[in-house]
Amino acid sequence: MPVNRHFLGAVCIAGAVGNLLTIKVLKHASNKQNTTNWLLQALAVVDSLYLFTRLLADQFQFFACRDVGWLPVVVSQLSAITAPYVAFGASLMHLISVWMVVVITVDRYIAVYLPNDVHLRTVRRAKLIVACVTIASIICYLPHFVVWKSDNTLQCGDSRTLPVASPVPKQWSWWLVSYQIFCDCLVRTLIPFVVLVALSSCVVVRLRRISRQISSTKHQQQRGQKKQKKVKTKNNWRKSLMLTMLAVITLFIGCQLPQLIVRISILVLKLSSINHLNEEIMQQASNVASGLLVINATANFFVYCATGNSFRRVLLELFHRRFNQKIAANWSNIRNRKHKVEMASVPKPAESANNK
Repeated sequence: MPVNRHFLGAVCIAGAVGNLLTIKVLKHASNKQNTTNWLLQALAVVDSLYLFTRLLADQFQFFACRDVGWLPVVVSQLSAITAPYVAFGASLMHLISVWMVVVITVDRYIAVYLPNDVHLRTVRRAKLIVACVTIASIICYLPHFVVWKSDNTLQCGDSRTLPVASPVPKQWSWWLVSYQIFCDCLVRTLIPFVVLVALSSCVVVRLRRISRQISSTKHQQQRGQKKQKKVKTKNNWRKSLMLTMLAVITLFIGCQLPQLIVRISILVLKLSSINHLNEEIMQQASNVASGLLVINATANFFVYCATGNSFRRVLLELFHRRFNQKIAANWSNIRNRKHKVEMASVPKPAESANNK
């Protein structure tokens, strides 16, 4: 398990750095007042919060299981109490992040299909929608906070379980199963997946149709140099948008759907008459699926670098500017030191008179 813990810590730190760079780049972009730009910054903030709470929950679980011999018992008990609620925060941030991706996809759909309706895509509307998504996610996930786990135990790496909460009444079991199917399966994964696939497919088909129309009329009419440059910029934007949509769908399928498969498998096995549920295999599968969620929150920065031409340009400009400032500061320090050495080697008037 230490390898998994170290891997999780490294991925979370890399994702946090990537999200901070994303916010920095988008703040220095030329279209920083754009709705999509603001939504991408909000997504980077939510993903960073998810990575932070996910790493913090793993550390509390590590302390609760007392994997360190010198750890006091009081710290272990407090960590066992705190761990589920921090894990609840991480799960809530993940739910908000999933629906933030849906909001960004809807924004891209409106930009492609309704380019003239600018009033539909304002920063004020985007902030209002993000606030509604956050409130709806909290309301939807509030029962999970009240009765956060039906078996009232915390799993440790050495097959131990720790009691951390009061047991849930048996008459609530049907309600918990219904809630898990609705929230963890439908709201968290299935509904966003269907919306993303439908909207992204429509956007990609529309962009390919527009590109074919432009390429067919390109050889039939003469264009000025300025207009050709504008058309080339639009084509690059369409190509970048298509690649981004495909990358989003691929990440969602590869990183989000395994968690859904694990949850459905656990629910089916618990509700069926099968009693030989291999808890070790299911725990390993759950760990892998959880790690894929962390990778998904980390991968956005690399997707932007791979598909966004303007994003790469602004990022390189920031690094180039920072590198030039560092070089200039070093040369300034070298000149100041050289000047001080030269001034120290020049004898003062009083010292020269005494020497005479």
